[in-house]
Amino acid sequence: MLFEHLKDAITWRQSLHRCPQPAWLEFYATAFVAKKLASWGYKLSLGRDIIKEGEQLLLPAPEILQAEFDRAAAAGAKLEFLEPARGGFTGVVATLQGALPGPTVAFRFDIDSNEVTESNDSSHRPASAGFRSANPGFAHMCGHDVHAATGLLLAQYFAANRTQIKGTVKFIFQPNEENLSGAAAMVAAGVVDDVDVLLGGHVGLALKKLGQICFNVRGFMALSRYEVTFTGRPTHAALRPDEGKNAMLGACAAVTNLYAIARHGLGASRINVGTLSAGTTWNVIPDRACFRMETRGVTNEINRYMSDKAMEVIRGAAAMYDLGVDIKTAAIALSATNSSELVEQATNLARTLPGVTEVVPEADFGASEDVTLMIERVQARGGKAMFVLFGTPTAGGHHNAAFDVDENVMSNAAEFMVKMYEAVTA
Repeated sequence: MLFEHLKDAITWRQSLHRCPQPAWLEFYATAFVAKKLASWGYKLSLGRDIIKEGEQLLLPAPEILQAEFDRAAAAGAKLEFLEPARGGFTGVVATLQGALPGPTVAFRFDIDSNEVTESNDSSHRPASAGFRSANPGFAHMCGHDVHAATGLLLAQYFAANRTQIKGTVKFIFQPNEENLSGAAAMVAAGVVDDVDVLLGGHVGLALKKLGQICFNVRGFMALSRYEVTFTGRPTHAALRPDEGKNAMLGACAAVTNLYAIARHGLGASRINVGTLSAGTTWNVIPDRACFRMETRGVTNEINRYMSDKAMEVIRGAAAMYDLGVDIKTAAIALSATNSSELVEQATNLARTLPGVTEVVPEADFGASEDVTLMIERVQARGGKAMFVLFGTPTAGGHHNAAFDVDENVMSNAAEFMVKMYEAVTA
């Protein structure tokens, strides 16, 4: 095996695990990754070079951005790598140019955390081993710390073997996967426009055993998320209710009827309203009501149907109660399919790898992932792309306070990526 000794990667993973930060606030991870890559001779692109300004959907308030920037600095992140990320321009893109001609092969890894309080139970290994999250309310409960450390392990290998590189290797450490808008900001900045082959992946999910691997990953649900705000006119609820325009009524009518949208007959569709807030006190008719909602579809067309119908419902509710309405797009993900040529290559290759015990013929992702925007862009420009699942036991399950993985999955994933690189550049 290429990566029998995982000491460094485990240390990196645990350092990242200890200092999690969520969407657009991944300052520590950005600086940590950038420092390692710079020390290995990679050319770095940071900040506004890789995140298109204005595309950071649901960017946190300035005071939150500053507080998390300061938190990362206090945890030891170097200012030379932090500064380009100031204001939420997080993430890293790194390239290494080979001496031999060849394609540009990119590897994508996500770096954001969940907004979850991590378990402090003694049975939870990060707690008992001393690398539990030090940031209250934030934790790596989906394995993105593992993904980032795997990316560093892979990058270290290529740096040590740069004379064998054909063309260019490109590492994309993406922010804000959980809220599904980091990839869009990177795609808009042109990050994948030069990519011939894109490889990404995720640990766990449907694959629960170490050594399992799946290339025929299906069921990426296209998604649209919206932040909806109704505005009306406040008035005293007892004295002159007739002079008010009740924003809460409009929001409630919209929410009720969103769930009444007929589901699409040609495939799975989803809709959900996750938050709803309105009003200020007992005796004032609310002049403002807000909710956050999402639609999903097993294809882009089905999601578009759900989204279009949702817009009709929302605008109809606003008209019914004579309200203003503002609809902001908060996230986008697409349905996607792995390039068949890569799936075939990978299936044949995997059977020769010592860390692979089972090639799972097909797996349903069953959710949304914004890597699909990168996949679509690469494929649309004539390239190939593939998203891989790597098996590992997962304590607690994804997004659970007790989540953890078998860290040996990092060597399995990195070795596969190396061998796949060799196959596509042969």
